[in-house]
Parts: sequence; structure tokens; C-alpha cells
Amino acid sequence: MKIIAELGINHRGSSEVAEQLIDIAAEAGAWGAKFQYRARQGFYQATHEIGDEILSREIDESYMAPDTMLQLAERIRARGMAAGISFFKFEDADDFGDRIHEFDFFKVPSAELLNEELIFAIAGLGKPIILSTGGHGEDEILRSIQTTRSIPDISYLHCISNYPVLLGNQQMRFIKTLKAHTQAPVGYSSHDQDWEVCLVAAANGASVFERHLTMDKNGRGIDDSSSSDPEEFRRLCKLLNAFESVQGTGRREINQGERINMQNLGSSLYASRHIAPGEVVSADNTVVKAPRKGLTWTELKQRSDKAVKRPVAAGTALSELHFTDAKAPLEPALIAFCDENQLSIPLRLHDARVLQSRFPIQNNELHLSYEEVAAFGRDMSGELAGLDHRRHYSIHIPDYIDSKTLIDPLADDDRIREGSRKVISTCVDLALELETRTGAPVPIVGSFSRLRPEGKRQTYRELKTYLEEAGQRRGAPIYPQWLPRIAWYFGGADVLDMFCGEDDIDIIVEIGMELCLDLSHLILSANYARADWHAWCDRLLPFARHIHIADAVGIDGEGVEFGQGDLGDPAAYLVGPQRKVLEVWQGHLSEGDGFDNAIRQLGGKHG
Repeated sequence: MKIIAELGINHRGSSEVAEQLIDIAAEAGAWGAKFQYRARQGFYQATHEIGDEILSREIDESYMAPDTMLQLAERIRARGMAAGISFFKFEDADDFGDRIHEFDFFKVPSAELLNEELIFAIAGLGKPIILSTGGHGEDEILRSIQTTRSIPDISYLHCISNYPVLLGNQQMRFIKTLKAHTQAPVGYSSHDQDWEVCLVAAANGASVFERHLTMDKNGRGIDDSSSSDPEEFRRLCKLLNAFESVQGTGRREINQGERINMQNLGSSLYASRHIAPGEVVSADNTVVKAPRKGLTWTELKQRSDKAVKRPVAAGTALSELHFTDAKAPLEPALIAFCDENQLSIPLRLHDARVLQSRFPIQNNELHLSYEEVAAFGRDMSGELAGLDHRRHYSIHIPDYIDSKTLIDPLADDDRIREGSRKVISTCVDLALELETRTGAPVPIVGSFSRLRPEGKRQTYRELKTYLEEAGQRRGAPIYPQWLPRIAWYFGGADVLDMFCGEDDIDIIVEIGMELCLDLSHLILSANYARADWHAWCDRLLPFARHIHIADAVGIDGEGVEFGQGDLGDPAAYLVGPQRKVLEVWQGHLSEGDGFDNAIRQLGGKHG
């Protein structure tokens, strides 16, 4: 979508106001910003009618000199937008001299839609040109399209020339009529009282949008009432820029948030008592409960053989695993491959014994819940009894401190700050105890996503200082991990603004912050920004002391199977002294089948 902030005469002739409007448009995510220009003298011949008198006075009072507009055009480009301008007669372009070519695009306003001399003169400047169609009937508009068909890089905007346009007078289906008569882009020039109708235009196929931007919708200017204030304009840009993502591909794909919710909200079969090998699963030995960690009744009925091959302890979720023979441990050659490259897999306390038996590799990463961290705080030795102390460990701090609160050690709220610091302190205690027992250092990874009111740079500096004091100085380094722009928290999506953008990389480089580089998150965040994740990776790798390796696709397809996403060949990330954790989505299910598959893919190709 191309969203153009029409500055028009809302700057009131003030370059300071124009600069504010330009900055607002850029921050909102506009594609371009444009001016209107009429020569200072001689545009209005007669001003005897009240409407003419008002408009003439407004234009005179809002006049801005060409040199000023050119300086502002430089500001527009410096903020990453295209700079445009409208002319009502081509002679006015002479006021800009040779510098007229510094504008990136030109627009012919609705009132001059049939002015072929003006249109072709502007087209002769060799830049993209936009024609607005307000105030004209269908026959005139279609005739103009036919007349200008030969002009390259031309766009047509549906427009209703009322100021403002009241709800119900938009005639939006005409956008489809325009699209049927031209291969050129078709858009919408909005003077609506309700900016939201631009979304209706998008749904009808509009891809170029022009909307007046003002500092005050209730201002005294004649365009203010048909403009958007800064907050409206931000919302307009946010929704239109997300339009293609909102529309999707036409296929119905399940996102990870849904998968988590279906697991948490759904139900499955649990053993109501011990079920011995060879026993048939039935209503007599199972009960339906949440969460959905195993098979449903529907899935069980689809099985021809309903007798389990493994014992099922009372209270255990019934899974496909119980209908299979025990799985053999990883072969020695693949174990050696993992250890040589310091490959690690995530463990949860409840599946540690099973996964450590199937994957007797040297490195494991403990992914802990806030309740498990609290249990370690109460009984460190007792909780450690379930882990193999011959392994080397890293620790992933839980994202939450309770069921409703994300971890935030810098929070102003005393409960959140102290609760977060207690969780982190316990993880450091655990790391130091594991190091004593295993003889290997235990790095710690955490997700820190909450910005301080003082802004990013201050947040990063405070976080770096805190992590050094809480971890490094005690002998257990804590590495914040790179995050996706869209995170699945509390069963829904949260758009983050920390450790997920190019501006974050700038700060990380500036302050020398060491981190855990999650490649899957990196791909997702760069895709969200429509940036090259490889370029981001090149800048971050020198600061990566721990790596999570997984493939990813789109903006929320995390941890997909290698080769199904944008990662490509992960061989380049197997080298180096860092531990590399295979963050395969739900790789722990079925006794680690996802991890097994990933190790075989990597080992078979690079072992």
C-alpha cells in the first residue's frame, strides 16, 4: 500500500508546522508526503463570490515559497518517504526551475482531470504521476483514462470532492469499475469525515491512498475538517500497511498462537488408572480433561489397534507414543556430531529423563516455568535429583513471573520488578549450583521485552547494567535473546518493540551488549520489517554468545522444519564456540521426534 500524507494548506504557510506534519507522517509509516502549489500572484482572477473569497484568502495565507518547499522535500526524503507536489497549471512549475526534478512524484488534482495540456506536460517530467477523479462523471473519468493510457507510471484515484465527505456518499464500488478499465494502480483520495472508510476502499482494490494530515481536525482551516489528526493518521497507516497481511493468501493456515490455545483450551484423554501394556484403551480406564496434551476420543476411534504397547501411568495424557515400541537412542556418530558442534536440545523438567535417555548428548538447555523456578528456590537439591549431572546445561528464564505478568526486572511496579528479580536470582543460583555439580559453565538466556518510559537507549543501558550485576558479577552470564516482532503471550499476539528491530541493532552495537541470537526470531522480525535478515545477522553475530537455531517463515511461522522456511543451509551457524540450541517448534513431542529429525538433517548433511 502507498499512503500519501497530503500536507495541502494545513501547514498554514509555516515551515515549522510542515516539518511536524512530515515527521508525524514518517513515524506513522506513510509512503510519501506531498504539497500543493499555486503561484503567489495571479491564480484567482475573480473573488466576488463568497466561496471564491474564502478559498482565495486561505491560499494566500498558506502560501509557501518554492525554496522552502524544496527544503522540506529534502526532509521528506531524509525520513524515508517520497516527496510529491500538485500543480493546477503547469506555468507554476517554472517557479521551481530545474529543481522541479527533485520531487519524486506529481499529482494532478481533481479539478484539472480533463486538462490534457497540464497532464501531459507534467508527465513529460518523467516521474510517476497521479490523477484524482473527483467532481467528474463516469463517462468523463473513463474518457480521461483512455486519453492518458499511454502515460507510463500513472495512477488513478477515486475521489468524492466534498469537504468533508459524509458517511454513505463514498461510492466505493466505483474503484472496481476503474480497475476494470485500466491496468494502472487505482487508489482513493479521501476527504472523509470518517477515515475508516479508507479500509473499505482497500477492500475494493485500492492500493494508493491520499489523506490530508492536520495538527487539529477542529482547526479553522478549510481543509481541517476533512483531514486526519496525527493519531487518526497513525491508525490509518497501521491498518493499511497491514492490509495484505490481514488479507492473507486465501489459504487457512494455523498460527502458533492458535496451536497453543487449542492445546491449552482443548481436552484430551488421560489415564484414570494405570494401563498395562496390551490393555485396550476405553472409557473404563480414561477420562477427558484439559489441556489437550494427548489424543482425543475422535483420534482414538480412528485407530484400528487400541491396545497400548507401553505402560500408561495414572494421570498421564494418552498419546500416539503409548501405541509404539520404545525408541532407540541416538546413534554414536550423531552423538559425536552434536558434541563436536556443541549442539543442544531444550529440556523441560517433566521430560528430562526421557529426552536425556534418547539423546545422550553433552549439552541441554533447561526451559523452566515460573513454578519450577520457585520449586528450585525452595529445594535446590531435591529438584536437581531428576537431572543427569554428567551433562552440560544452559538455562532459559521463564517469560512470566505468574500467570498474568511478563518478566520485567526494570518495572516501576514494585511487585513486578521484585518478582522478576527473584526469578532471575533463583536462576542464577541454579546455574551456579549446576556449574559446581557438572564442572561446566551454565549460561542463562532470558526474554526481556518491556520498554522503560525513558525510551530505548535508556532501557538498554539499564538492562545491561542490571544483567551484569545480577549475572556476570556472580559468575553466571545472562544473555537477553533476540525476539520476534510478534510474540505469542497469554494466548494472543503482542507486538514487541525491543530486541526485534534495526534500531535495536544500532543500540546493541553502540553499547556492546552480548546476547543470545535466536535465528528463527531474527528471520521473523526482519520479515516483519521487510528487511534482509542476513544483513541483520551479520551485525549481530559478533555479539552472540549463545545461539538458538531454527528455521522460520513469514512473520509468525516459528521453528518450522529445516528447509521449510527462510533459513537455508544452517551450516554456517554450526561453527564457533557458542552452544547452539535446536529450537524446533514442539520438538519435544513423541519423545523428541522433532529434535531427532533436526539432528538427522544436520548430521546427514554436515556430519
